[in-house]
Amino acid sequence: MKVLKKSELRRAYLNRREAMGEEEVFLYSERIKRGVKSLPDFKDAKKILLYCPIKNEPDLTSLIWESISLGKEALLPKVDGDRLRIYKVEHSNQLKPGSFCILEPEDGTQVEPEEVDLALVPGIVFDAKGYRIGFGKGFYDRLLKRVKGVKVGVAYSFQVLEEIPVDSWDEPVDLLITETYILKGGKKYEY
Repeated sequence: MKVLKKSELRRAYLNRREAMGEEEVFLYSERIKRGVKSLPDFKDAKKILLYCPIKNEPDLTSLIWESISLGKEALLPKVDGDRLRIYKVEHSNQLKPGSFCILEPEDGTQVEPEEVDLALVPGIVFDAKGYRIGFGKGFYDRLLKRVKGVKVGVAYSFQVLEEIPVDSWDEPVDLLITETYILKGGKKYEY
């Protein structure tokens, strides 16, 4: 059996994700959001790193505002050169299209990655060990090296494979949440 390269997996699974319908993305995103909110790590977290979705990524945007209403700090990444910086989000008019047309904080209080309690991490493909393939720029790998809190991969179940190619600089997530299960330590917990 031929092992696919990262670029081939990226293209195939991005195409599959982009082919999803609006209703399917909404339904699966809501299930994933419920899974995130059920985590003790979410309940205990004071500073939560989220993301703004592109290309049919699970849409957890409402968690930004829910986190704030629960007294937590909602954080979003912003591209700065070849790395991501993290900013506290306090209001929606703080968000503007930035690099790659992704909504990101235009201004605000910068937060160091080491301060993040819970990081929600998108990806195109994940494996059972928590490794991920993103868009290939390494932004999240560089950021995740510094995050001391719990790193949670967020994906649809079809994006999770048994194994993917891994490079020395790849940073795994601690657990993975899909629309039907949580994967932690190689074990699947359906919900």
